[in-house]
Amino acid sequence: MSKMSELSAIIGEIRKCGESLIDISDALRDLFGEEVEENPEPEKPKVTLEQVRAVLAEKSVAGFRAEVQGLIQKYGGDKLSAVDPSRYAQLMADAEVL
Repeated sequence: MSKMSELSAIIGEIRKCGESLIDISDALRDLFGEEVEENPEPEKPKVTLEQVRAVLAEKSVAGFRAEVQGLIQKYGGDKLSAVDPSRYAQLMADAEVL
């Protein structure tokens, strides 16, 4: 058997294995009656007030006090504790590029 025909046979077997795995996963999905999400989006870690405060304090000490105040105002607060927690990740990302 030549190398090319050997390689072709191996590829054929790999394809059969893949098709078998698909059949097994479909059977398991039917068995448990659940819709399995194909590509679940990983949950993003929550950014805490303490994490944002640490980054903003570091930037303030580094001479970006006015810019830090501007960012806090940009995200809807006159002080950090007034900023909506759902916006902490965006605020911290903006602060990190200062």
